Amino acid sequence: MKNFIILLFLIVIIFSYFSKAYSDLKPYDGEEFDLISKRFKFDKTRIPGSGYVQRKPDPLNVLAKKLVLKCKKYIVKFGLERTISIINEKPRKFRDFKTHLFIIDINGNVLAHSGNPLFAGNNMITIKNSIGRLFIQDYINKLHQVDKINYFNIITLENNIPYIYNFVYLEKLNNNMIIGAVATP
Repeated sequence: MKNFIILLFLIVIIFSYFSKAYSDLKPYDGEEFDLISKRFKFDKTRIPGSGYVQRKPDPLNVLAKKLVLKCKKYIVKFGLERTISIINEKPRKFRDFKTHLFIIDINGNVLAHSGNPLFAGNNMITIKNSIGRLFIQDYINKLHQVDKINYFNIITLENNIPYIYNFVYLEKLNNNMIIGAVATP
């Protein structure tokens, strides 16, 4: 019986070795591969959701605008007070990648903030951001001229290379409130 098990083991090892060595499967190279890959891609892309079709992510300025539009839909559906509480209670609903949403009044009081809900209830009109700007004051000043604005802040690094610091989208909710979203690259 022992000899039979050893013989069976040797047959399995020999069979596995020769089946790999003399296999008719070969890697595809060159034109043959190109023809096959085009056929696969053509066949696959007709199926929605296949592995070859991938949605490109939105640019950061579009993400900021979409977040503000989402907030406006919530305001229409639930009302302003309920939307503010939803943003402060469940901030992840109003964040997308490195984009966050906020609602401020014209005096600089933060009513809702999805980036850091601890900012809600604080007056931030005199607070500076990391590049030394009074950013809330900038938001309020920019919206005195128009009803909505989409812009980006550029800083210059020490070797004179311009760098996009963030993308900002702002809309007036009414005469005394601003909805905005900031996306950082």
